Amino acid sequence: EVEALAGLAWAAKASWGYSAAQLDAWREELAPSAASILERPTFVATHGESLAGFYQLNLNAAPVELEHLWVHPEFMGQGVGRALLAHCLAYLAASRIAVLHIDSDPNAESFYLSRGAIRIGEIAAPVEGQPDRVRPQMRISVMRSDSQGI
Repeated sequence: EVEALAGLAWAAKASWGYSAAQLDAWREELAPSAASILERPTFVATHGESLAGFYQLNLNAAPVELEHLWVHPEFMGQGVGRALLAHCLAYLAASRIAVLHIDSDPNAESFYLSRGAIRIGEIAAPVEGQPDRVRPQMRISVMRSDSQGI
């Protein structure tokens, strides 16, 4: 599964127009490791036989961190990301965890904002051609989001 999840994450990140060189530089960050799949909650969404998306949580971070949430470009805009995030928040609520931290790609910020997250800061993350690029740091209240019917 590691290779399939890595390929999905690569395809999703590439859909935002990053260069092949930049994607190569992010290769290790883009995909979960075999160890992390065994140690951290990791959930996948499928459509028929196809892998549509996945997410992974880091429960050891304080607050709990959304380590990965990727949707294959073929399934973007079809509710897969919303379903994955809703599952994530329900999982956290059942675990009595109140807050989720998200280190977001700038291209995903509007998705998280639309699901009830708030921007709490940013980290400088320049790439070639985008010297002012930042990664939004976000938080979402698990109970508040759940009550919004995500």
